[in-house]
Amino acid sequence: MKRDLAEIEKADRPVRDRVSAEEWRLRCELAAAHRLVAHFVFVDMTYNHISARVPGEPRHFLVKAEDVFMEQVTASNLVKYDVDGNRVMESGRKASPAAANLHAAVLRARPDIAAAVHTHSPANLAVSAQKMGLAPITQQAMRFYNRIAYYPNEADDTTPEGTAALARALGDRWVMILENHGALVCGTSLAEAYIYHHFFELACRAQVGALAGGVELIVPAPAVCEERARKFGRIGQYDHGSRDWVAGMALAEKLFPDHKE
Repeated sequence: MKRDLAEIEKADRPVRDRVSAEEWRLRCELAAAHRLVAHFVFVDMTYNHISARVPGEPRHFLVKAEDVFMEQVTASNLVKYDVDGNRVMESGRKASPAAANLHAAVLRARPDIAAAVHTHSPANLAVSAQKMGLAPITQQAMRFYNRIAYYPNEADDTTPEGTAALARALGDRWVMILENHGALVCGTSLAEAYIYHHFFELACRAQVGALAGGVELIVPAPAVCEERARKFGRIGQYDHGSRDWVAGMALAEKLFPDHKE
């Protein structure tokens, strides 16, 4: 089917000229979030990604293209999909099937989730291979006490069917350990998903280090863990005005100014 000249000309315009001001702002922030995760976390080449719903378009989201590292994400090379896994904006790029299917399934199943971070870091991979899961042995880990979903490594979670099962396993929780695979951390905003992912990564690194020490660990009482989770693991407490996000955006502006291209 032939496209008319107007469609072709529209597709050839710079991305910034083809989207709303709100979407462009989100694109810049999402690109910065990818850069910051790459800066602070050792991630798995092109296979990790972050998604965010488009403002005013709850069935549409942005996600990393399949052929770039997190360090190479820009506002313009992010790709736009709907929650059924279809590209909704003309682009020379596409997300990997794993990324498109995973984020589409989670955002379709959970309208309350605005953003999701999926990574394979050495630390969260290690914890994903430990039967104990994430233990509440640090302040960062206690934020997630009794609040983590676990997804068994039994199916191909890159397919629509596999990612639908993954979304069902997430249930009403916001953090998931994919056994032998990595982590999924969600939030009510991009800022919240990014901040909680950072805390989760620290908790995993600390657990790997503590277990490597080969000595008996101090595990706080359940009541202590629950109280810390109640106070510091609340969903909805972080947003784009949170100090960690503001500081992160300033750092991205300084270190990676090209993220806004």
